[in-house]
Amino acid sequence: MKNNNRKIDGRFWLTNNGEYFAGRGRIELLKHIKETGSIARAAKVMKMSYKAAWDSVDAMNKMTGQTLVIRTSGGRDGGGSKITDAGLEFIERYDKYTETFEKVLSIIDNNPDIESFVNSFDIKSSADNSFNGKVLSINEGAVYSIVEIDGLSFKIYASISKSSIERMGLLNGDTVTALINSNQLVLSIDESIQLSCRNKFTGKVNSVKKGAVNSEVFINLDNSNKLCVMVTNESIDSMNITYGSRVSAFCKASSVLIVKRV
Repeated sequence: MKNNNRKIDGRFWLTNNGEYFAGRGRIELLKHIKETGSIARAAKVMKMSYKAAWDSVDAMNKMTGQTLVIRTSGGRDGGGSKITDAGLEFIERYDKYTETFEKVLSIIDNNPDIESFVNSFDIKSSADNSFNGKVLSINEGAVYSIVEIDGLSFKIYASISKSSIERMGLLNGDTVTALINSNQLVLSIDESIQLSCRNKFTGKVNSVKKGAVNSEVFINLDNSNKLCVMVTNESIDSMNITYGSRVSAFCKASSVLIVKRV
């Protein structure tokens, strides 16, 4: 017997290295802090203890690497709390993710061929590194344009021919995937080094997989993403790159490929 009331539902959390730090409840807490100007009053609205509310705010501050809520002093009530610009942006981003998430659930729920739908989101590529984001700007040149991509907590620059941009119908705000091959990246242990490359990724080495001539260096980036860089074994030894080494990887904008998500 068909159940017409059955539907696909779900919730999502933001994570950092596998640790949950922001979901619907914590975002609601931030919104109440914005409205009431106080963690204590927001906690009361949420029917939670002040300590639980403060621990939630503290966790989000630490996991995002930004101050989302600050304490204020003075005023009629003797001070309170305020959402920072970073906090407001964080709330806005989460709400957009929620809207997209709910649209996906609705499409899946109403699509009889779910497997084909899900497979349409799967990009298969030989590139070692892929980053999802949105187009922030397209700086047009005579032949090539520089596309600036917002990857949530970092930016990527890609040099794309004007004909390719026109063929893809690429516009500001479009969702894209940036692809970078590991052999197109240059690795350095000197974070202050200045190169002509537009793209710079910094983080700590998570592992090194050695081959006969080259090694794959896997890096946990500061923005919680991961990166794979191909380096010669000789360079690995000369730079003494091991687990935990602080490194920076660089690549030219011309080494970044873009796939537009439809």
